[in-house]
Amino acid sequence: MTTAQDSHNRQSCRIGMEDCVEDEPLTLKSLDRLDRLVIIALTVIVVAGSLIVAGHSGQSEAAKGVNGVSRQAVVIISPEFDNKLKVANTLLSSGNIDKAGELINGMIEDYPYDGRPYMLLGDLHVHNQQPVLAMLEYRKGVDLNPDFLDKKAELFRGKQIKNILEEAHVAISSGLEKNPDNPQLKERLEILYYMLRRVAGSCG
Repeated sequence: MTTAQDSHNRQSCRIGMEDCVEDEPLTLKSLDRLDRLVIIALTVIVVAGSLIVAGHSGQSEAAKGVNGVSRQAVVIISPEFDNKLKVANTLLSSGNIDKAGELINGMIEDYPYDGRPYMLLGDLHVHNQQPVLAMLEYRKGVDLNPDFLDKKAELFRGKQIKNILEEAHVAISSGLEKNPDNPQLKERLEILYYMLRRVAGSCG
């Protein structure tokens, strides 16, 4: 009887001791190899996904111009294209406006995302004493390539653009005085204000 009771008491003590042991905290070392690999893989996936989303967001913002309009700063690297630009400049300088216009419009059709032909077309309108039309083309060129308004850039045309905007302002204001409800003139006035803000915010 005494032996059975002692055995029972010893078993009860063992149970009591086990119940008193606190659970070990869950750590990476306490997990088996498979669990550790799963956690590491999930961590890598989450981090990589975050980086991809952040990168895509940054690219999306960089691709947006003023007012959320997509802008593509493209400069074509082509000896043939560069030669056409020089020929068009020469034709404009010599007063051969018709041939210059044909060449410039052809470049715009072939290279619609390079701003330089639009600037040349603006120059053509300047030769024809049409500052408002020149402003519209300069706007396209500047939207495609902001370097035209960057004083540090080789393509800088800020001073010339500013002078044309002043002439365009006079022409638009005069037209609105005669016809204040003209929707085309109102639209061009908004473009003028937009371009004035671009020039004011540029390095030029």
